[in-house]
Amino acid sequence: MLKLLTTLLFLSSAAILMAQFPTQGPGGFGTNNGLNVQRPGQTAQDSIQEEVKRDTFGVYRFFAKNPFQEKIFADTLLNDYLYQHDPARQRQWDYMHLGISGSAAQPIVYQPTLRRGFHLGWHQYDLYLKSADDIPFYRHESAFTNVGYNQLGDQNNSFFTLQFSRNFGKGFNASIDYQRLSQRGTTTLFTQQSLRNTTLGLNFWFKGQSGRYNAYLTLVNNKLERQENGGLVSETLTLEGNLATPAQAEVFSESGRSRYQHEEAQFTQYFQLNRLSKRDTSSQDSLPLVAVAGKQIYQVAHSVSFQKIFSRYNDNEDLTLLGTYYRNFNTDPRGIRNFVGHQKIENQFRLLTYRSQGPLVGRVRQEGGLLELGLVHAYHRIELEAKDSSLNEVFATGRWDLQPIPLLDLHLNAKLGLLGNIGDYQASGAIDFKLGKLGHLTGKATNQLYSPSLIQREFWVTQTRVWNNDFKKTLETNLEAALNIERFQVEVGAAYHLINNLIYFDTTGYTRQSGKPVSILQFFVKKNFVLWRIHLDNQVILQKSSEDIVRLPQYFGKHSLYFEGKMFKVLNARIGVDVRYQAAYRADYYMPLIGQFQLQDKRMVDFYPAADVFAAFQITKFRAFFKLENITRFIYPQNQLFYQTSYYPMPPSSGFRLGIRWLFLD
Repeated sequence: MLKLLTTLLFLSSAAILMAQFPTQGPGGFGTNNGLNVQRPGQTAQDSIQEEVKRDTFGVYRFFAKNPFQEKIFADTLLNDYLYQHDPARQRQWDYMHLGISGSAAQPIVYQPTLRRGFHLGWHQYDLYLKSADDIPFYRHESAFTNVGYNQLGDQNNSFFTLQFSRNFGKGFNASIDYQRLSQRGTTTLFTQQSLRNTTLGLNFWFKGQSGRYNAYLTLVNNKLERQENGGLVSETLTLEGNLATPAQAEVFSESGRSRYQHEEAQFTQYFQLNRLSKRDTSSQDSLPLVAVAGKQIYQVAHSVSFQKIFSRYNDNEDLTLLGTYYRNFNTDPRGIRNFVGHQKIENQFRLLTYRSQGPLVGRVRQEGGLLELGLVHAYHRIELEAKDSSLNEVFATGRWDLQPIPLLDLHLNAKLGLLGNIGDYQASGAIDFKLGKLGHLTGKATNQLYSPSLIQREFWVTQTRVWNNDFKKTLETNLEAALNIERFQVEVGAAYHLINNLIYFDTTGYTRQSGKPVSILQFFVKKNFVLWRIHLDNQVILQKSSEDIVRLPQYFGKHSLYFEGKMFKVLNARIGVDVRYQAAYRADYYMPLIGQFQLQDKRMVDFYPAADVFAAFQITKFRAFFKLENITRFIYPQNQLFYQTSYYPMPPSSGFRLGIRWLFLD
């Protein structure tokens, strides 16, 4: 009863509020990363103009695979993601992890994974890994440094981020993208729960004096190290019935360790075939030549990359003590070990044409009518416990961005396997239809056929093959739509997913393929209110799977009640409380040996409205926040922990967090 009253009390506050506040943007199922905030009743152009006016310092970002789109780098205002230090919460719909930031994670709300060609099959670290395609380049006049530091409840638990970019001489730019997330606390974490995630990306951009040649070099290194305890066997209790210190809790393994390393080097170059440019005299550090607006541009592009992945898990504890935990994976009494190495060399050639929009005006530039045709060849070298292998694959690719009428934007993409993964394909499309004063409609559709990943086909433990499967290819169709209704100041959306030949991990941790099609239906609504400077932001999603092999909470919600305004005439502030919750269900279990979330039938993850109190402040380009996480534990019985993943609770103590972020321009 106390759980229900707590949630109803918070939600009922919506009845006294009468107006709107910005959401995280249109399209309820994608991620936004805080780059495109828009009010439900506000046009995209109004949102752009407002954001530029409030947060302009002359830095724009883009990516080497898509330099035709630039967005303003706006990161000095108070936003939803400043005090959400956990990467699992820096998105529209949260991910569930193993109780601490930086641990293995998967979406709470079902989201399709786009596939192209050979894949190892691990996705538990997708939140933390960065490939060469994920490291942004920056265009600017003055050098800038953006630094962030979060203290996560213990001096050994921290999250440090750094972005730096500078122009060096004519036509050369270098930038750094670095982050380190450490969870090493001995008093705040459960036994054998430490981790450290480190990512370093280096970018080098050369701009030819003629304006017809651009080259981009990216070097990136990801290193993830962690101790793996397999979760709690039981919640050790004191005589009073309360949870003892986390270090006293009994865990499945006290010697499991994993390491995942992903290194990549990528060189991409573009050469413009026609001379349709003029000199830009607005800045010495901007592009020396820019295309004339409205002219058709023809380019050829080439990209070559080298990728190296290393993954290892080992547990050297006496297996006579762990036999019931590893069960059928006990292939050697001396210990558990799994090793995988993967090297890939990829070449991609593209021919493309687009209509230039000229210099960037406002917040976003998207070149018009982009048409692109490409061919990709990849060579893979795979190293397993007892054998090595290699394969080649070739894919044809295509892309078309068009605007048939001024109110309609279409984006089409296609990939077709020609060698190695012959028969694999992926076709996707996105639409943005502006409905005038009514609002706008967005939609996405994807259809893809992809081969089983490496771990789905075969898996080795201590030089013994545990399984060797001959699965069929998976056919997946995804449809999503969202409607922003200006008249009612609300955003609603729905999604439908249909998966044939779904491959999953059963309660034993083994791979299985479903003989039945699996469908997932989702509905969401976002509605936000404001009265004076008091805001209430709300979003709720409902979802249902047709088969029990895909287990999702039937509902998930997030609500934020806060004050936002100026204090002492110069200090922008946001002070309030966040609440998140999900329906009770049999959540998946994470098995660290296979690096997968698998089905389990022994434990329920209960309904638990987790509440956080926060205060965020901003002066010019300096921001700071203070936060107390999971204050619900002071209301609920002290022996009830907050779970998102079965057997992996959130640590019950040291929920205090603080952080700063500072932008320097030179």
